[in-house]
Amino acid sequence: MRLIILLKMRDVNVNIMILLCLVFTLSFSYNSSYSQSFNNGRLTIDSTKLFNPLVDDIRDKIPTLRVLIDSAAYNSPSVQYEDLKSQYYYYEQLSEQRYWLEHFSLNFDANFGNWDFWDKDEINKIDRYYWSGSIRDNYAIGFYIRFPLASLVDRRNRINKQKKWIEISQTQKEINKRFLVQEVIRIYNDMVQYQKYIKIYEDYDNFTLMQMQMAQNEFLNGEITTAEYTRLKEIQTRGTINFQQAVSEFNKNYQMLEVVTGMKFNLINVLR
Repeated sequence: MRLIILLKMRDVNVNIMILLCLVFTLSFSYNSSYSQSFNNGRLTIDSTKLFNPLVDDIRDKIPTLRVLIDSAAYNSPSVQYEDLKSQYYYYEQLSEQRYWLEHFSLNFDANFGNWDFWDKDEINKIDRYYWSGSIRDNYAIGFYIRFPLASLVDRRNRINKQKKWIEISQTQKEINKRFLVQEVIRIYNDMVQYQKYIKIYEDYDNFTLMQMQMAQNEFLNGEITTAEYTRLKEIQTRGTINFQQAVSEFNKNYQMLEVVTGMKFNLINVLR
């Protein structure tokens, strides 16, 4: 009886092991197909969107610099603001050109109804008042021109002032665009440069880590002193810090470029 129970328990353990193997196999199959295209109802990631700074070149994954500059100029709030100012000054110019119409006026008055009034007898010098009533309809049309000399003389000057405001706004727009172009170029080049630093510092970090492992064994065996071990540890730590800083600066410039250009590159950075 004991043997039978042991055999049954052994069968249960075997079944559990088989089930775990199946789960692991399915998980591995899912992960291996995770970077493939969407197929048979399975949600996967497009492999063209995957980006590894240690292997790929960021310039091959994002639009060209010329496209980035044009997108930044199109989506820039400062450039749009100057466009709005220019339009506003244009409408102000139209108002100045039409301001002379305010010196012309056309009036029309009409009165209808019963009119009651009191009258005094002044001819006979009698202190007597008469009351009478009448029905009157009055119409009046008037037209006048009031044109101050200052408005007449200064009209062209005010129009020219509004035109100059438009030119100032357009000039400020070009200034903003040039600063924006410089900013995009700077961020773009910094991002490319820090990707190169990532590759350099990653190799250096791996080298110092290998040296540190050798130094640890030598230190445990008494082959090197504590001072030498500390010096090598500082070198390895500095290499790790430089590598992490390069990764951080690359990610920062990548995000800044998305903000400035108003574009989403949608790259999946596999480097963490």
